[in-house]
Amino acid sequence: MSVGLGTEQVNLRHAVRRAKRQKLFASLARIYASFPETECENCARCCFESPGIFFIEYLHLMEEIGGLPRARQELLKRRALGELLFSWVDPQRQCIFLESSRCTLYQRRPLACRLFGLVSPSDREQAELEARLAAREEARRLGLLGIRIPEEIVIRALVSCERVRDRRGREVRVDADAMAARVARLDEALLPRQVVVREFCFLSLPERLAMSWWEGDAVEMMRIQLLRRAQSGERVEDLLGEVWEMVAVESGKVRGERRKEGRWR
Repeated sequence: MSVGLGTEQVNLRHAVRRAKRQKLFASLARIYASFPETECENCARCCFESPGIFFIEYLHLMEEIGGLPRARQELLKRRALGELLFSWVDPQRQCIFLESSRCTLYQRRPLACRLFGLVSPSDREQAELEARLAAREEARRLGLLGIRIPEEIVIRALVSCERVRDRRGREVRVDADAMAARVARLDEALLPRQVVVREFCFLSLPERLAMSWWEGDAVEMMRIQLLRRAQSGERVEDLLGEVWEMVAVESGKVRGERRKEGRWR
């Protein structure tokens, strides 16, 4: 599988092997381990969507997913596809790894999840304001295309939580920018610096998977068409099944072409 990064193409398997050779996963684990141990109420309100992840975190997650049973991999990819295409009309959406209010890949959860509840109140308020403004602007844009976005989706931006405490019940704060910079430096070991600077390589897992299937413009056109069909009365599950079949066909074509060229391993 190749992953698109703007004008760049990165072979996923090669990138994982390179990350292992350079011990970048171990470096990432040390960054994660530097966080204080915390507790919360496990309400899972923070898991309403898949968070943005750095490229090194994407590789880290995909290595884990690659070791799962095939049926489980297919389920996660289908969930990712559903989030990518229908999240703006689905008030019940949640992170693709959440099951029964528990994270199924908790030990490899990305930086965005680990920072949740650990930023200062002022930073939290500013981030939530920016998230809601961005959501309202996207809702306005989609509205001009004939797609009505439920208000509960626009206003539900939640970028932090006041209920996270350390083991003694005290509030905990970390320097989010400093932590992000440390992870970004791992990205720079794998990608051209201009890509890291230009895109910050901070996309959700569904977005990254989509970049391996289609060009960006194709994804947007497909999303608009599917959202219109959903709001005209077609069932989201039926639409998702239609697109999933398309992905399976396209993936089969790619595998066949690589086998013919002797490039498939």
